[in-house]
Amino acid sequence: MPKHTFSTAERYAVWLHHEKRCWLCEEPLRLEDTTIDHFLPESLLKDPDQLATILDEWGLPKGFHLNDFENWLPCHQRCNQKKAEKKFKFTPSHHLILEMLIKRAPEVRKTATTIGASTDKDKVIGFILAALEKKTVNLTDLQIFALQTSEKEDMIHLDNGYWLHKRDVARECDCQCERKNCVDTTGKVHCYFSRALSDWVIQTGLYWRCYDEIVSCPRCAQRHKRGHIGRAEICSAPYVDQVRHSDRA
Repeated sequence: MPKHTFSTAERYAVWLHHEKRCWLCEEPLRLEDTTIDHFLPESLLKDPDQLATILDEWGLPKGFHLNDFENWLPCHQRCNQKKAEKKFKFTPSHHLILEMLIKRAPEVRKTATTIGASTDKDKVIGFILAALEKKTVNLTDLQIFALQTSEKEDMIHLDNGYWLHKRDVARECDCQCERKNCVDTTGKVHCYFSRALSDWVIQTGLYWRCYDEIVSCPRCAQRHKRGHIGRAEICSAPYVDQVRHSDRA
């Protein structure tokens, strides 16, 4: 069975809805550097018995598709290749990632369908991606162009270089970190959270620099990102309720 060839719309939608980060190394990921990784290996399609066993063990429906948004995550090419060299094995945190993928899949699919529904639009995005990859244009150029062709009063310029439309804001608040001054600032930063971010990131309410700051975790005593305190797949003392970030069931 031939490997799946990703369309421009699919690659863009997966990148957009999964925090624009490589899921393997968790570093910010540029669109032009994005490859798509199969969380459950695509090679399982060649072994239906093993695939059926895995789906049964992890409570996944028989109709779970390896080549669909419920199994795709963005990553660097180098990380993708490194993962391919390792023998795949399950850990408890894998189940949480799969649950997140399944929950988010309809929204990601909707974005891809909206783009792909217009052949002309898909061609334009294809040309843009090609230009990005050839480095004849960069994301800053595109952001400036988007600002010039949009209503300026409806756009918010974030300090990470991105522009965010007001209708895409899922939450706004002052940073929820315990410090009086956010990282690299002289006060508390007022933060805007895009609907494209994960529920976990939005719920933390942390400025992105505070989120990424490496701290000594007050729950598990290990050193990891502040934004990962209590996060099941990272922190060894996770919150009981991962949605509300609470120890109350």
